[in-house]
Amino acid sequence: MKKGLILIAVGLSAFVLTGCFVIANNKLQETFASDDVLMLAETIAEQVDMYQRLPEACEKVWQAKGKVPNSINLNDASYAMAKYTVELLNSNKRPSGVPYIQTALPSNFEAGDFELESTSSTCTMSDFRTALSWFASEIEKNKILPSVVPININGSQRKISIDVFIATVSKILKEFSDTGKLPNDVILSKALLPFSWPAKIKAVWVWGSTLANLGVENTLQQLKEIGFTDILLLVKGTSGTVNWPSQIALGFSSDTTVLPRASKFCRTSGLRLHVWFVCNQDQTFTSTYPESKMYGIPKTVDGDPQRAGKTVDFVGFDEYREYMESLIREVMEDYKPDGLHFDYIRYPTGAWGWGPAEIQTAMENGLTELDIQYLKNLAIQTWGTNGDNQSFINAYISGDATVTKWVEIRSKIVQKFLQDLSSCAKQVKSDVIISAALMPEPASLDSTEKAFGLVHYGQNYAIFSDDCEMIVPMAYHRDYGKDSSWITEEIFTGARQQIQANTKLVLGLQGYSPVTGDELAQIINDCIDKNAEGICVFRAGTILNTEIEEALRNTFKEFK
Repeated sequence: MKKGLILIAVGLSAFVLTGCFVIANNKLQETFASDDVLMLAETIAEQVDMYQRLPEACEKVWQAKGKVPNSINLNDASYAMAKYTVELLNSNKRPSGVPYIQTALPSNFEAGDFELESTSSTCTMSDFRTALSWFASEIEKNKILPSVVPININGSQRKISIDVFIATVSKILKEFSDTGKLPNDVILSKALLPFSWPAKIKAVWVWGSTLANLGVENTLQQLKEIGFTDILLLVKGTSGTVNWPSQIALGFSSDTTVLPRASKFCRTSGLRLHVWFVCNQDQTFTSTYPESKMYGIPKTVDGDPQRAGKTVDFVGFDEYREYMESLIREVMEDYKPDGLHFDYIRYPTGAWGWGPAEIQTAMENGLTELDIQYLKNLAIQTWGTNGDNQSFINAYISGDATVTKWVEIRSKIVQKFLQDLSSCAKQVKSDVIISAALMPEPASLDSTEKAFGLVHYGQNYAIFSDDCEMIVPMAYHRDYGKDSSWITEEIFTGARQQIQANTKLVLGLQGYSPVTGDELAQIINDCIDKNAEGICVFRAGTILNTEIEEALRNTFKEFK
């Protein structure tokens, strides 16, 4: 009966309800009834047991109708549970209720000692009682969720990370609700913190073929044990084949059980699963529909337009957009992933994307036929047979109005494609996390490098942050001949200046030769010191069972 009154909201949509209840002038002290707190704890504990996750918020028909909000956030629920347990321990009887206190989240969290241990850790209720009392007292004083919780175990001062603390409190109260007794020994539980909280994202790109070859469940378990929180699983790559039993797809990988099995494993194992779609390339689609190939500039002034191999005219060929939307809708409905991750959502280079649809859009936005001819000639001068690879970029840098307009139009075209695909996904799963892997140059503080990226790719970080909850610059420094400071000083700083504050900036890092484990570990520490919201390593297949894996295990334990 109790379960019917409560609904867990795991997604971002529930989190925006925070602040919907305000105590006028802080004069009115609201309370949760005893049964309310126990229902909260029971529901949160069940999420921990079933999914190894902590929910964003809980919604219920509260007994004290009109006195507390219809939705209570996890941070507020955490105080209610801790305070209830403290009063229960002090009086040895059920409290009639506990205060409702709105709490803010800290700017970051700290790692606890127990994340270093692979086996379950325990402590006595007497030891845990000190942590509970400290936690409740801190919130009453500061109205801010602590970043870590101190605990004294057998006379030794230790730390509990906030996920372990909240999960453990919920399970203590669930046991009390079920049995009428508090446990003498406390088992410390772990759970994944909500995406919206300021815990660092520890993500990894994973090819479907890696899971197919190494084993889906075993490989995902190995990645979890390394410390990854988010799996970006490639479900449709440049070949266009998919790794689920689609009723829509034109081509299939050799193993179509990969996504279904990964979805099932991640859902119950405390891993967020983001389905990774390559957007502008699809060999299967262009082979089936040759007319869908993207247009490129002629190599000479009197030549014919080029047509791409597997790069799709995602602007002019509506059937491809509709096909992508259908695939995304199918995945959202059947597998309900946590996130939708876009890759290759751009133009290949400035030489491509010169089809009738782009020209029409340009003219609708104020460019004339003379402007278009000027742009084409400049593009051929830059990327044609005897092109200098620079003239178009130089014109943009110098402020050429026509070139600038063309670059802006291409960015808006890419944004429209992103919006169409994202909207399709959110119609099915409103709380899906939208993210994109972006080329690093448009984020750079170096004006020449930034101009290069904007001209070529049509990826404008400021525009992307309008529609993405997470942006991942692919800052593979060794591929660009850069040292690691380029990642934090040029790309991270530049991107952070461009994107919205509520968009998570997760740095995509090179996890393959010649990068070593020690180098990657140092880069990760530099990123965290810079206050990046997280990192994403490319890729699972090049780090597993290598010296990089051990370096990541050790580094991930150092931050929450």
